[in-house]
Amino acid sequence: MSVGWGTIVTATGKAVWCEFALGTDRQCVRIQRAAAALEGYLLAVDSPGHPSVGRLPVLENSATELISDMLHWLAAQGGDPEAILEQAQMHFEAEAA
Repeated sequence: MSVGWGTIVTATGKAVWCEFALGTDRQCVRIQRAAAALEGYLLAVDSPGHPSVGRLPVLENSATELISDMLHWLAAQGGDPEAILEQAQMHFEAEAA
C-alpha cells in the first residue's frame, strides 16, 4: 500500500508515481502532511505543471506559493510572519538533527 500516488502529464504521455513509507516516526508524519498539503494546493490552484517540467520543480514552486499564502494569511490575522518563519526554521533544524 502506498502513502500517496498521482499522475503528471509528460511530453510523451503520462507518468504515474507513488510513495512508500519508510517508517512510522514523527518525521514521516510531517512529510505525509506536507505532501497532502502540496497535492491539495496543486489541485486548488489548478497548476498541473508544464509537460516538460519534472514533478519536483512543480512541487517546489507549489511549496513556495503555499508558504507565501500562509504568511499572507498570518499577517491578515495580525501575526508576525518573520517570527513564524524563524520559529519554523528552529523547529525544522531541531527535528532534523
